[in-house]
Amino acid sequence: MTPLTIATLNTWGCRMALRGSQVLSFLREGGYSVVFLQETHTDLTAEDSWRLEWGDRVYFSYSMVRQAGVATLFSPDLRPEVLGVAKAVPGCLLHLRVRMEGLMVNLVNVYAPTSGVERLQFCQQASAFLGTLNSHECLVLGGDFNTTLEERDHSGTEQSLAAANTLREIVEHHSLVDIWRDHHTDDTSTFTFVRVEAHWSCIYLSCFHLSQAHSSSIRPAPFSDHHLATVTASLCAERPGPAYWHFNNSLLEDEGFVTSFWEFWLPE
Repeated sequence: MTPLTIATLNTWGCRMALRGSQVLSFLREGGYSVVFLQETHTDLTAEDSWRLEWGDRVYFSYSMVRQAGVATLFSPDLRPEVLGVAKAVPGCLLHLRVRMEGLMVNLVNVYAPTSGVERLQFCQQASAFLGTLNSHECLVLGGDFNTTLEERDHSGTEQSLAAANTLREIVEHHSLVDIWRDHHTDDTSTFTFVRVEAHWSCIYLSCFHLSQAHSSSIRPAPFSDHHLATVTASLCAERPGPAYWHFNNSLLEDEGFVTSFWEFWLPE
């Protein structure tokens, strides 16, 4: 069971000339297993250069909107079986269904628009799509949500309470956990957006696999005005089997137990 490090980064602050080389070099040096990128501004013509720099394990979703585009990258050392790819919301939601270590995993990379109205519409679309996934499979939902679910994770006023509430419903319905927040319950000074205090980029994981998440971090990323959020977990198909109660026969030789047993069960 090899630990995997999943990272998410909004690349909006990266200059176009750097996005295809130095950023990818930074990610490669970090040794991340799976990378969710948002606001990539890529198109069909950029695919070859990205794959030349990174390798063939890159999946894109484009959009005509300037502030959009998502990409999911697998480390060259990680060879998951990709069973399905869905560009559910072009440029904003990319879904990969993969098998890793015998475990079925749904990797969902999201970029929620900055506009409150558009973000609400996106969250509703995302909710509808996530509802089509197999609830018995592991779900990893990561990216830039442009909203927070807790007041301590931002300093301003939420622009769209409706969008935040829809995201909260998604998290609750799919039993998801913000891993970094779960690991750093008392931290009120770490944020993922440099320009304002806001914990917007994060990685959610099915609560059933919470014990397999060993660590999480938020660290500065060069060439971007967002920080990199990571989660390291050992995802595998092994789950504890059902437990069966059995009586400890040695207690029959315990005089105190036998006496109390008879006193409890004998009719008055």
